[in-house]
Amino acid sequence: MPSFHQTPARAMRNLFCASVAAVALHACATAPAPLTASDLLTAPYSLRGGEAFDVDRMFAALPEWVQVEHGGASFDEALGAMVVSDLRFVFGASSGAGLHAERALIWGGDPAAMEAVFSGEASLADMSLLFDRMTLENVASEGLQWEAGAQSASLAIDKFVLDGLAARSYALTAKPGAPQGTSVLRHIGAVMGAFEYDGAAYSGFSFTLANSRGDTVELDLQEAFARDYRAGAVAYQSASGMRMAIQSLGVDPLVEVAGEEKPEKADPNNPYAKIMNKPPADMAREIVTRPAEFLAAATGAGILEYQVDMTDARNVDLSKALAWLAKWELPPITETELMDFGQQTMTGYREIWNGQPYYTVDRVDVSAADFYWLVPSQYEVAYKGFTFDTTVMMDQMRNSMGPGMATEAAPQLAQVTQALSALGFERIAGDMAFAWDWNGETGDAAVTATSDVIDNFSNDVGFNIGGPSLAEWDVMARDDTLAKDAVGGMTLQDFSFSFTDLGFVDRAFEFAAAQNGAGSGAELRQAISGTVRLSGMQAAEMNPRLPAYAEAFADFLDNGGTISVVAAPEQPVTFDAVQTAAQVAPQTLPDLLNINVTHTEK
Repeated sequence: MPSFHQTPARAMRNLFCASVAAVALHACATAPAPLTASDLLTAPYSLRGGEAFDVDRMFAALPEWVQVEHGGASFDEALGAMVVSDLRFVFGASSGAGLHAERALIWGGDPAAMEAVFSGEASLADMSLLFDRMTLENVASEGLQWEAGAQSASLAIDKFVLDGLAARSYALTAKPGAPQGTSVLRHIGAVMGAFEYDGAAYSGFSFTLANSRGDTVELDLQEAFARDYRAGAVAYQSASGMRMAIQSLGVDPLVEVAGEEKPEKADPNNPYAKIMNKPPADMAREIVTRPAEFLAAATGAGILEYQVDMTDARNVDLSKALAWLAKWELPPITETELMDFGQQTMTGYREIWNGQPYYTVDRVDVSAADFYWLVPSQYEVAYKGFTFDTTVMMDQMRNSMGPGMATEAAPQLAQVTQALSALGFERIAGDMAFAWDWNGETGDAAVTATSDVIDNFSNDVGFNIGGPSLAEWDVMARDDTLAKDAVGGMTLQDFSFSFTDLGFVDRAFEFAAAQNGAGSGAELRQAISGTVRLSGMQAAEMNPRLPAYAEAFADFLDNGGTISVVAAPEQPVTFDAVQTAAQVAPQTLPDLLNINVTHTEK
């Protein structure tokens, strides 16, 4: 019979464990819930014990190129906040460009901390709290025009809230000989790594680019939110109700046929003359100075619209990469945790061309997006419920082509459209996924890709390769090892491919038979499968494996089902060995790679 007698020591130990468990449970039960967008945008907020502070002194601490004006400031004791009316930020005294907010509320502002941070006297390591919270209401841009008003932009936000903003000073060492434009990138890296906040949210966001030709680019967001941003790392961020629309009116297409180009564009010494209206340097300049015109030209005539119901990202961390960017130094390869794009989800994605949806995805999940040093080491993405309407796409391509392209390509487009219809690809719908996994320590990599196209086919492909580790790549780069030599030493460990027919093969043979006047699709299918079997028997002298391959493929042609190809060499085979065998003795490849081909009935 068991005894329930406890020694004093055991009793004390059990009491201690029970106490720890109770404290842990209580902490879990009473821990504050994570901050949400509604907490910032709609929930009432007040700061107990909040005090008045000098907002003018706080604004004066901003950089010289930011001038601040307002219609008055007062302290609201019930809210514990400074209330500022008719607040205006002017960027550059001569430009006239700025932002205006009808009202701002600022809780717990610290003018002294602002002065220290922006003067460079604050800590270069530790963050100082600048304010507890700030809300801007009915924000609108002013004076965002250039090129004598021919180019313009406008911004509007119904409500913007920033919670728990803290910052530190930063200093950049000179980098003599650095490329032009480096300073801007370095400051971006330094600024993004020099502040943190507990939460940020805005609602009713709209941004528009326009020009005097009538081109417009519109970006709207219903709501956006971020939580726990820490110097380039953010725990969570989301956006909902996203819409981007590019409208072009009578623009020249970005792509033209050489024979139809305007004479001034046809420069025989310019390799881009037959493809783009402008060489890259000029194009880059126009992207900055005339963004609406560039996007409109890239889109073609009409309206191209992108919509997203919701997107979010978790555990994104670029903090270390930003620090190296600010220093403008290539990080050593021992810095293996530089970037991690975390996990992302997007729902309700749509692309709409002139009012007609042509590409939609119900859901996209990125379960991993990590880097090893600066090399992508893990990426996993899955598309659920995608639909691609090729009929709409081809119609819009034909309608938006330039005159030269339309003259030469319209007949080909009509043939492509006819073929897509016959093959059952008028609307391509299904799921697909892709995964990449690279071990930077060993150099081993694995790739898998799958797709399931409704009423057409499903297939998957995967392979594992061995290659140099990051450290070995680094040594080869320092020794000026040629890329072909480095790749040639990589090895194939295994490979697999499978294809399952869900109706595509029948339509393919019917289409081929109609195009070539070869009777019915069934007759052509039978003829080809017989030819495959005969060829396999004749190839037996080259390699005894080949007849089995041919038989499996012929069975697939006759009966449908699944055809699978698997390469599983006993030892990893170098790419050089595979290439040599393919060129010198291709009949040895089945044995070298241990290839097996099988057919599975429906």
